[in-house]
Amino acid sequence: MLLKKKFISLSVLAMIAMSGAANAEERLIRFGNDATYPPFEYTTPSGEIVGFDIDLAKAMCEKLQAKCTFQNQAWDGIIPALRAKKFDVIASSMSITEERKKAVAFTQKIWTTPNPIFGKKGTKADPSKEGTKGLDLGVQQGTIQDKYATKYFTDANIKRYKTFEDAVKDLVTGRVQIVFADNGVTDEFLKSDSGKDFAILGEPLPSSADKEIFGEGTGFAVRKEDKQLLDDLNKAFEAIRADGTYDKIAKKYFTYDVYN
Repeated sequence: MLLKKKFISLSVLAMIAMSGAANAEERLIRFGNDATYPPFEYTTPSGEIVGFDIDLAKAMCEKLQAKCTFQNQAWDGIIPALRAKKFDVIASSMSITEERKKAVAFTQKIWTTPNPIFGKKGTKADPSKEGTKGLDLGVQQGTIQDKYATKYFTDANIKRYKTFEDAVKDLVTGRVQIVFADNGVTDEFLKSDSGKDFAILGEPLPSSADKEIFGEGTGFAVRKEDKQLLDDLNKAFEAIRADGTYDKIAKKYFTYDVYN
């Protein structure tokens, strides 16, 4: 198995080398991120953008012998900014959905997590129409959780926020009773000092609950015309999966299999 993985990794790297990326030392790939979504993408006190997606992007750039840069971009304008060529790749926990495929091209799946509701410990709630009835529910605007809540949680009082961080702030202060998000950011919040009195309520929803809304997991997104870049990113991702880099990075952030 080890020899097989090494062979796959070497084969992928050979394909990357043959992809026409001449003068690789001069190649620059610019990534756009909504850096308000820990542990996937967030900023340090000094303003540096860090996180799981960022580490993966850096590892992929290393395979491509490219320099990568990262810039913060609000979620609601991230696809328009990509199309306006403010950056080359969206690496920002973006779920691969049919609706988004109309606007951008996605890499293969980068990671996937279920979708829980969380709130104060002891709150009677779960991710269902009945389980959210009459409750003030926070979601980040424009996310797959927003779309799912709009479709299914029709008896909840849905409050939409520009960032996940804003939704959590209102949860802590009692302005909303529950928040609906993906498991990665939920887990990060629950491990923090602010999250010690909160818990996941009910059973998190898998992507299969509505594949049209939740999609196929998350991927990096590029402009549709950037086919060579898309191909290079996919090959680089295959390389870091094959040589163990992906798993090494994932273990820094998660105690569970974030890929599957």
